[in-house]
Amino acid sequence: MQVKRFVAADMRRALELVRQELGADAIILSSRRVKEGVELVTTLVNETSSPAAITPVTAANNDEPSAVPMSENMTSSAATKSGPEIARAIELATRRREAERLAVDSANEYLQDNQVVNAGIRVSRTAAQDSQTAAERYGLKPLAPRPAPVEKTASQTTDISQLQEELAEMRILLEEQLTRLGSEPPGGSRKVTGTLARRLVRMGFDEGIAGALTTREKTLAKAWPLALERLARQLPVHATDIVAQGGVHALVGPTGAGKTTTIAKLAARYVMAKGADKVALVTTDTSSVAGREALKGIGAILRVPVRVVDENNPLDHVLRSLRRCELILIDTAGMRPGDPALKPQLRTLARLRKVYTHLVLPANSQMQMLKASLHAYALAGLKSCILTKLDETQSLGEALSVVMRARLPIAYTTDGQDVPRNIAVPQAANLLTRAQRLVARREKTHQA
Repeated sequence: MQVKRFVAADMRRALELVRQELGADAIILSSRRVKEGVELVTTLVNETSSPAAITPVTAANNDEPSAVPMSENMTSSAATKSGPEIARAIELATRRREAERLAVDSANEYLQDNQVVNAGIRVSRTAAQDSQTAAERYGLKPLAPRPAPVEKTASQTTDISQLQEELAEMRILLEEQLTRLGSEPPGGSRKVTGTLARRLVRMGFDEGIAGALTTREKTLAKAWPLALERLARQLPVHATDIVAQGGVHALVGPTGAGKTTTIAKLAARYVMAKGADKVALVTTDTSSVAGREALKGIGAILRVPVRVVDENNPLDHVLRSLRRCELILIDTAGMRPGDPALKPQLRTLARLRKVYTHLVLPANSQMQMLKASLHAYALAGLKSCILTKLDETQSLGEALSVVMRARLPIAYTTDGQDVPRNIAVPQAANLLTRAQRLVARREKTHQA
């Protein structure tokens, strides 16, 4: 086995030296940071030769390597093996070289496209680990033990989470390439389009939305940001805080979606901005004592009036009595799709033109449940939706797919129980970034 040591200022230069010196069949045994920059220890597998001393190669070394001719390697290896053994050895060596070269090339492409300079050595270690994972996936014995993880210092604690997410995305890319090794030709926009669709499906988007995104780019590093930009333009969101403008707003949705908590957050924000005398709360939930009492408790804390709609006090009369309030928030009873009492409640809201109705959708629900809720509550004449429980979901693409299909704008998102902080006016790019982080975190957990 011929072992060589390469030293360069950064990982990109080190990988270039390896490829120039040993070619694409080189195998990285280890990588570490040294005083001069980055050190790579590499080899070319030769089963009959004895281990040689490590030969240092630096960025300043322009000497040509003393490589053994390929014909001599094959002859020396063949002298010790029979016919079937020779075929098996060639097959194993070929598969190992393909897997290792794929990991090294992917690491190099990642560095070039994303210009990761400070974290170069960490990426190289991840590439070495993925190289051994690739060898194991192909039924081969790893050439060297995996390097020990880098110890975290105080200066790394601020960005370690973001770095881990980037490395997780890199591992996802390597997994995709390894699964297609030998079955698809390298390069091509068609291959990149398929990869984009698979990544979006893993984020939770339905196959129709994922498959509609096409690209002419031939590299995933260039195509992926463009795909996310197009997806952000298609995602319907409200650009302004609609409740801050006042008016009458009713929140509808299934039981446990977070309607009452969301009303508390919206009311508290308005009270802090304009005073308690400008806000009123209304509940139409006469079946749930707990929900009605919860809203009364919120009203007592904020010092705003709370009105209950019942047979003696219909909704239009209650709203007329509160006409001096700038903001009126209506909490409705949570009902399952198909409940006989649901349609009369929704028709009442639809008849009142001055009422803006918003559907509250919990992001941690399954896609079929989200679709059923959207279909059932559409009778109220929905103006927008509110995505809740973003902190409790492992995948955000399902909820985003549903609102994209329905073209129902997202007015707010909530990600916790804290009143009034855990609510925000959404931005499409931020939602997609969050969806990416969720899938990267999930993949990282599965690999651990």
